[in-house]
Amino acid sequence: MNWSLFNVVNNFNYLRYSMGIAMMFNGFPLIFFIRDTLGIGPASSVFTAMFFSLALLLMIPPTLFKRLYKPNVILINLGAGFLLLTLWYFMFMNHQGKSIADIGNFVFTFGFLALLMHVPNDVKDTLIQVLFLFSFFTNITLVYSLITDPNWTPGMRAAVNFANEGAQPGGNPHITARNGVITLLSALVLLGNTKHLLTRLFLFFSVLFGMGVVVLSLAKSSYLGLGIAFGAYFLFHFKFSNITTGIANAFKFRNMVFIILILVAINYFLSRYGNILNLLLGYWDIFQDRIMNVIFTSTGVRLSEEADVDYSAMGRVSGFGEFLETLYSWDIFLGRGYKNDYLDVPLLESWVNHGIFGFVFFASFNFFLFLYVIREVRRHTNPLTTFLAYFFLSMVVLLFTGGRPYDIAFWFPYAVMIRFLGIKYLDAVPRFRKVSRPQPQPVSTVTT
Repeated sequence: MNWSLFNVVNNFNYLRYSMGIAMMFNGFPLIFFIRDTLGIGPASSVFTAMFFSLALLLMIPPTLFKRLYKPNVILINLGAGFLLLTLWYFMFMNHQGKSIADIGNFVFTFGFLALLMHVPNDVKDTLIQVLFLFSFFTNITLVYSLITDPNWTPGMRAAVNFANEGAQPGGNPHITARNGVITLLSALVLLGNTKHLLTRLFLFFSVLFGMGVVVLSLAKSSYLGLGIAFGAYFLFHFKFSNITTGIANAFKFRNMVFIILILVAINYFLSRYGNILNLLLGYWDIFQDRIMNVIFTSTGVRLSEEADVDYSAMGRVSGFGEFLETLYSWDIFLGRGYKNDYLDVPLLESWVNHGIFGFVFFASFNFFLFLYVIREVRRHTNPLTTFLAYFFLSMVVLLFTGGRPYDIAFWFPYAVMIRFLGIKYLDAVPRFRKVSRPQPQPVSTVTT
């Protein structure tokens, strides 16, 4: 982690771009804190629009429309194709009405994509650090929100309560979990490239902090997503020799000091706040019960006596029935229309509502993105692309378990992946070894 990149005088433009991207990429936790916890601004989507507008303003370069940077061509063609298709459905095959919120989502998504084309590749080093600190700060705001919320008690899902009327009680724990995942993954990526002892301790604490937030959210999709991300790392990078190397490195003086400080800090924390460990174990028991409920709902197999119906999983099972009904009807070609049915399974909903073309665009986009992600997991080109790859793996579960295919919760991160993932970075190209020219030899006067 390079703290000198936060020098505003020398790195103002890259910091400005990075802050705008971070606000779009992971802005909802901060929006909820400012709007609902602090009570600043209108408790409606108007404040969200103002927040995202500020983010786009921060991204406007001095060379607007004069200099563009090449994104991932395959991903932008498939992604833009799906977005334009859904925009056409919104205009001409819409039985739900043209809401201001939907119009705003299209405007911000296309605006974000357009401005990302103006951001240079060199912003990558600043951007990953801004994403990390932004998510770390919003984790702190979550803790403040929970402490000051009289309705929240330990054992409940961690989320900021919405202040607007008619909002769902308890907030949105999936937003909380995503922020924790971003903190955890970005800290781990930066930890591998950091040598300063105090900075490493801070990053290690951030990993634990992010993990704690994910646990408190009780979001099953984030648990499974992190399992997939860590599984991919061990699949492509873990070797038996790493164990012996790690044990040998642990006895180096610097690493010994690092380990001792961590153990002392953990021991002090548990002795001072021992009830927190019991709280986390209680959350683990709740998570196990929820998994048993999902298995019972989906398969009918009762693995524990306490297993009961999970109504969110039941909704997805019924959504699969809607998909099968569409598969054997004329709706298979053009679909039923924009947001006509809510299946809570984005891949299936892209077919049910937008026909075979919508499914082909959306599924192909995610398929090729997955290929680029696997290549990046194997290569680790730079910290930003490595983080984006593991973050996609952590959210791939949502393609089958939650949301809609045109949600900005998908497309804001997708836009950043389109711009920075799978492109050529000049500083990642290996330099060729300089080959000396052979010296010319004098021509012999002897003839044959």
